[in-house]
Amino acid sequence: MNMGDMLRRTAGRVPDKPALIMGEASLTYGELNRRVNRLANAFMGRGLVKGDRVAVLTNNCIEFFEIYLALCKSGGVLVPINNLLRLGELNQIMAYMKPRFIVYHKDFQELVLEVMDRHPSLESAVCLGGEPAPGHLEYEALMDNGSEAEPRVEIRGEDLMSIFLTSGTTGRPKGALRTHHHNCLNAMSAAIEVGVRPDDRVLLLFPFYHVTFEDRFCHLMLGNTFVLRREGSFDPAQVLDLLSKHRITICQFVPTMISSMLENKDIETYDLSALRLILYAAAPMPVELLKKAMGRFKCGFMQFYGQTETGPMTTILRPEDHILEGAPKEVERLASCGRPVLMYEAMVVDETGKEVAPGQVGELVVRSESTAGGYWALPEESGATMKEGWLHTGDFARRDEEGFIFIVDRKGDMIISGGKNIYPREIEEVLYQHPQVREAMVIGVPDPHWGESVKAIVVLKNGVKVEAQEIIEHCKKNLASYKKPKTVEFWDSLPKSPTGKLLKRVVRDKFLQPN
Repeated sequence: MNMGDMLRRTAGRVPDKPALIMGEASLTYGELNRRVNRLANAFMGRGLVKGDRVAVLTNNCIEFFEIYLALCKSGGVLVPINNLLRLGELNQIMAYMKPRFIVYHKDFQELVLEVMDRHPSLESAVCLGGEPAPGHLEYEALMDNGSEAEPRVEIRGEDLMSIFLTSGTTGRPKGALRTHHHNCLNAMSAAIEVGVRPDDRVLLLFPFYHVTFEDRFCHLMLGNTFVLRREGSFDPAQVLDLLSKHRITICQFVPTMISSMLENKDIETYDLSALRLILYAAAPMPVELLKKAMGRFKCGFMQFYGQTETGPMTTILRPEDHILEGAPKEVERLASCGRPVLMYEAMVVDETGKEVAPGQVGELVVRSESTAGGYWALPEESGATMKEGWLHTGDFARRDEEGFIFIVDRKGDMIISGGKNIYPREIEEVLYQHPQVREAMVIGVPDPHWGESVKAIVVLKNGVKVEAQEIIEHCKKNLASYKKPKTVEFWDSLPKSPTGKLLKRVVRDKFLQPN
């Protein structure tokens, strides 16, 4: 089975069911499949052959689904581009990926024109959402040249389907290789683990260039209805309205989104009774915030952990494991990311690759047929990540006797102060327990005596004032003294990625720059 087969079969079962809704626009599964076939055949008519890379630079839109699925059926390889990147960053990616085609929204036309002048590998450009530049193709006009018949291309499981670029939080982005086999396995595993139902309605909030886009294809397999929202700053009132209006049953958030919704003064006026499952990922959920969310949203909660390279759904903490009141061990698991999903194995290992004992901290490594097959054109980096079949995540973790995994921190985030290892996430959890703290981040900063010292960056709730010493004393009461912040700064907000992940490297770099 390949990803194109998935759409064809779903459209055959439920042709008249709404597949995609965005504002006033919508497509049924039958309409979606016909448009996808036309686009796939049109691409092939313009010379696209299996294995050609196709860069896509758009906002979230229905057309992104069409492009993705058309490449599934024609054998093209999707390369989604972060639409917030600047010219220099785009040039770097184009030089690395060397795509033959680029599909872009009219909003990005000036950038695309500059990029095409510098990269001869880009032979064709397709514009959607407006008049194309001279020599470029218009999206709907291109589709008009394609047949509605199923494309006649042999697509095998091992064929490359997409190359999602890593977020670059630890360096230059790398292209994770994802095949049809990887994605189909991931969709089947997620459908089972999430318990997807045929009548589910799913709200998509994250940018489609992010790998979470592919993680939701378990819903396409079951014929669910997707409600789309253009990405951008998170508007809690707008999202609450979409949840209510469309009777959404499943939605994925990051902790900062959940916090914003809980602070909305009108939250009680929205009908959220259809919501049965909230997924949360991309950043650790502070336990105190999780308790508040579970008290307000009367539905199941499921955390999942993963990376672009790992699936991304790799471990899950199931709804039945979200225990607010129980034995200390059960409540403690709210801070874990659960256990491996179907088709995955996980270990916590030391520097030599040997598994450590339960409770000890080491690097989390995972193994599955659903993991990425390495990085595009980066053999050394691929070899460093994939060792003897195990994918090394670069995350420090510990595992309890029942196999629940607790992410301690990223390797690069660990603070070494006076020879002692300090894990920022442990301190952040304590900071979130302070009643006046909305967001918190802990980093290591240079210290002439200790090498590094602990610094906390704190965002307070609206209208409150707290002294730095109060924050330090709060940590001292709940942590070993050497772990408490030496200094505290109060900011109005913390930098976040488009998916809501707190950008620790951006903050760290601010303090590492010479005065």
